[in-house]
Amino acid sequence: MLSISVQTNVDAVRKNLTDIAKKQLPFAVAKGLTATAKDVQGKLAQALTQHIDRPTPFTLRAFAVTPATKSKPYASVFVRPDQWKYLTYQFDGGDRRPTGRALVLPKSVKLNQFGNMQRRAIKQLLAKKNVFSGVVSGVPGIYLRKRSPAGNGLKLLIGYAQQARYRSRYPFKELAERSVAKAFDRNLQRAIDDALATAR
Repeated sequence: MLSISVQTNVDAVRKNLTDIAKKQLPFAVAKGLTATAKDVQGKLAQALTQHIDRPTPFTLRAFAVTPATKSKPYASVFVRPDQWKYLTYQFDGGDRRPTGRALVLPKSVKLNQFGNMQRRAIKQLLAKKNVFSGVVSGVPGIYLRKRSPAGNGLKLLIGYAQQARYRSRYPFKELAERSVAKAFDRNLQRAIDDALATAR
């Protein structure tokens, strides 16, 4: 999670405001922070396509915003829990371990447009007579029995593993902080102008 609170910027702006503008400032700050958080949300989603191979529409909806209010002058950008379960390894790296018996690693199976196996792929494969699940030469997985004039053989379709190691490849914090630095002053000034235009 990234919490956006830029009091230094606000203090610098306050010095140059009229009394009327200062009264509108808490509302403008909340509005400016929320707008900035939404800018960050968009930039982070856009960056996923640059750092992660073929993210799904579900993955692209990973980021959410908690808006700021007058009484809580900070906004947050965070990753939704369901997406965080797997994106954490792209953000922070580390060893992924199975929640069930093993991790499933596709080797020689057809993948969808996002590079993932179809939902029922394993069940459909194991329904075939020439496919089986087992351990061959110490390598667990799902195998295809191949028959050819040269003799019979086996082809690993899906491997099983007890862990997979990931390296960090999505600089979440750096991207977010860069976006905040670029957007907040502009959003704050726009919010102040809007607040003054509607002040009574």
